Amino acid sequence: MSRPPRADAERPRFTRRIAACLTALAVGSMAAVTSLPARAADGAQPAAEPGTSTLPSVLPNPQEMTSAGADMSFSGKVTVVAGADADAKAVEQVVSILRGLPGAQVSVSRTPDASGDQVWVGTAETTPGIAELVASLGGSKADTLPADGYVVASGRRSGHDVIALQGKDARGTFYAAQTLRQLVRHGKVASVTVRDWPLMSIRGGIEGFYGIPWSHQARLDQFTFYGRHKMNTYIYTPKDDLLLRAKWRTLYSGDDLTRMKELVKGANANHVDFTFALSPGNDICYSSDADFKATTAKFDQLRSLGVTSFYVALDDIELKFHCDADRQKYPNNGDWKWIADAQADYLNRLETEYVKKNGLPPLQTVPTNYNGSGEDPYKAEFGTRLDKDIRVQWTGEGVFSPSITESSVARAAQSYRTQHLYIWDNFPVNDGRRNRLFLNPLINRDPNLYKHIDGITSNPMIEPYASMPALANYGDYTWSPTAYDAKASMSSVLDELAGADEHTRAALRVFADLNQSWPYRTPDTHAPELSAAVDAFWAARAKGSADSSLKARLAAVVALPEALAGMSQQGFRQDAKPWITAASQWASASQHLVKMLDAIDAGDGATATTEYLAAQKQIDLAKQPTVDDQGSDGVLHKAVIVPSVGDGVFEAFVKKASAEYTTFIGARPTSAKGYTGTASSSLGQWQANSPSRMVDGNLSTLYWSNAEPKKDSYVQVDLGSVKPIGQVAVHQADDDTATGDMFYHAALEYSTDGSTWTSAGTFDSAPLVKHTFETPVQARYVRLRATDSNPGAQWVKIREFQVSPPTDAYSTNVKAAEGSSVALAFDGDVSTAFRAAAAAKAGDFVSFVPAKDVTARQVIVVGTARGDVQVRSGQTWTTIGTISDDAPFHAFAVPTATTVEEVRIMLADGSPAPVIREMTVVDRELKATPTVTPSAGGEHGHPGHSTPSPSNGSRPKLPHTGA
Repeated sequence: MSRPPRADAERPRFTRRIAACLTALAVGSMAAVTSLPARAADGAQPAAEPGTSTLPSVLPNPQEMTSAGADMSFSGKVTVVAGADADAKAVEQVVSILRGLPGAQVSVSRTPDASGDQVWVGTAETTPGIAELVASLGGSKADTLPADGYVVASGRRSGHDVIALQGKDARGTFYAAQTLRQLVRHGKVASVTVRDWPLMSIRGGIEGFYGIPWSHQARLDQFTFYGRHKMNTYIYTPKDDLLLRAKWRTLYSGDDLTRMKELVKGANANHVDFTFALSPGNDICYSSDADFKATTAKFDQLRSLGVTSFYVALDDIELKFHCDADRQKYPNNGDWKWIADAQADYLNRLETEYVKKNGLPPLQTVPTNYNGSGEDPYKAEFGTRLDKDIRVQWTGEGVFSPSITESSVARAAQSYRTQHLYIWDNFPVNDGRRNRLFLNPLINRDPNLYKHIDGITSNPMIEPYASMPALANYGDYTWSPTAYDAKASMSSVLDELAGADEHTRAALRVFADLNQSWPYRTPDTHAPELSAAVDAFWAARAKGSADSSLKARLAAVVALPEALAGMSQQGFRQDAKPWITAASQWASASQHLVKMLDAIDAGDGATATTEYLAAQKQIDLAKQPTVDDQGSDGVLHKAVIVPSVGDGVFEAFVKKASAEYTTFIGARPTSAKGYTGTASSSLGQWQANSPSRMVDGNLSTLYWSNAEPKKDSYVQVDLGSVKPIGQVAVHQADDDTATGDMFYHAALEYSTDGSTWTSAGTFDSAPLVKHTFETPVQARYVRLRATDSNPGAQWVKIREFQVSPPTDAYSTNVKAAEGSSVALAFDGDVSTAFRAAAAAKAGDFVSFVPAKDVTARQVIVVGTARGDVQVRSGQTWTTIGTISDDAPFHAFAVPTATTVEEVRIMLADGSPAPVIREMTVVDRELKATPTVTPSAGGEHGHPGHSTPSPSNGSRPKLPHTGA
């Protein structure tokens, strides 16, 4: 449902607050890319601007459209003239469109009424006289058009407005009604002459992904959407429907059967061919009469529901036979012809004995080798042996094809020996990247593909409504590829999904910008509008100036949950909700970091720290798993995937800004250099990405598995002998800050003999697995073991598996809380913290040795604790300040001419358990919290009192607490 724009006074407060920001941001890449006027949510358009073309925007672009005069008002009596057999859905939509016009009084009749305006609907066969009317209005004959074609003719007769919507067939009539919907602008109907037809006969989607199948309602809504966008094909083959694959011989029953019947009815009502695709290849015996009969029995059940289009999917199966009969009939000679022959014979028998026998459209299939255009024995044998009427699907040069060229398609048709090739396009499917949405437009499909293929079906995302933008692109492209404008198509569908409100439209464009990176395309696009704002921010900062574009962009992103709440297509909002929420959290974090950078420029450590920690809270929220998943067992798992939004731009901004803060407070990691070792994995490897890359000391190389981990799958490092271990860091995925291919549920374990293992902790959705032992342990083997299967069948990437010895750069006598370690106060990362297990007692301390290349002017403590901050020079400890509050940042001046050899906090007896994020020294002065006057010595700040260290000058392991 569309809704009219509200006046500012009626708009919620948040909308008034950001309306100007959103409106400005709307004039971005997707809003400014087309000269076509934007379409309202119901398809109506605004009145033409003075001096612009009087032609309306119609998508898909008609093959021929010319102006036929001034816009028509239809403001009085209007008769819809339709024969008894005219397409009912088309007539229904025409009536609905006309009743939306101001003052229109609409009725339906089989004969015209000369006393008012008229809109004729139907084919030459169903609505007598429509062909003659089209001719008299200057239109051409519809009966000469290809299937699904239509003609629109308009003009005036006897002082009244007249439109004729004539289809080549019923579907063409229905499509003429979809065009009429787009001719409405500013309460009138554009007067045009249209002659239109599709250049591809197959246009639509294939629900062929792994993961959570679409809901019943989502499929029904898809059919309505397909009809609006002139798509005629839906292929039902969700990989995780057990009755298609694992239990393909089992007939539907009960609610499953009822839902299937409703789906077929819903598809037919919107002139969408419901194609049922069975996937028997995991256990079929191709030469078995029983399996042939099981196939036809399944087809018969669907045919009884009204299905006429059938498909056998042979993709993603093992290249092996499952019965002795096949092995005997088709001996394996090592040339792949054996399986091609078996599959072709099975398909041919279905085509001959079932499809043609029952007068059905040709059978469709996707072969086991479904990509690449080059010749190979399987393709040649399969295509040569296959019945020439059977349609063959192909994914392009790769499983995911960044581009598809005319020459590639022509070559593939030859390789498969078929005249009926059409494309299974794996875009925008996200079953391999279930943490992502892909809202980038369809591009790089050659406009001349229609000369060589029957059509294209898009394999969409697990999220059905979020797939609608790309599906609309396919509708526009497959109808009229030579006139397809990707940016205009995307702009139009985003407006349709948002609704009529201009601020909601602007917000949806802001959100779409955050989901542009399709990883199979080079060069990739990363949130272009956000990226531009970030780049402008850093460029201005480098010059000591300011640029406001990032602040405006971040404000718009923060507001997305509210700004998109009223969008017309609520299914899209629900699909995208985890990503919308995460985007708002990342943007909020970035806002805090901008303020942090301002504070750094002012030398204000307290404010900078407060803003940094506030940012970290938002980042932690954004990294929470909120996306559901389902495996091949059909079991739904709630909130197991972390949504990734912003195409990595947020993470990169956070990393760069955080680095400035780290430098500002002088933080640097103190971990020791890692041991050398031999890496291995229970998983295989993808191409040349071997386990040895986990221990090569290079974060830019990686081990990459070739399968998803199951429970107890592991990666492991063998140190060669038992050694003391202080810290382990496993860098997973592509970056320490974003999930991807990795172990999502894992235990870090160590062992001296490779048989008996001790757990160091468990980690969920952590791209960086990092653990510091409070007390060093002895081990030869360290491994990361899966405690559960991965969501989304994600594989595993390990960039580096570092096992390091203990370091004596810091020490404490305070017991750490479970999962924490004193090392976290000295790891150069303020987002981690040393958390004590209990309240402090007399004599508790935390100390570290500063790097020798820093002249200590101030001691910095980030965290909360109570006690005295002391520095050691030679054998004397000097108290330089007292931490006595809960402020997160403290800076204490070091006495002039003091060489700092060690720093410590002597914790106050009974004070709350300290949380120390980082202790550092800096060679400059930062704005700090109030401090006590530095003394010449004294354990607890007593002036004039000093404490000698041991005579050998070594650093004490325990502090001296007496005089």
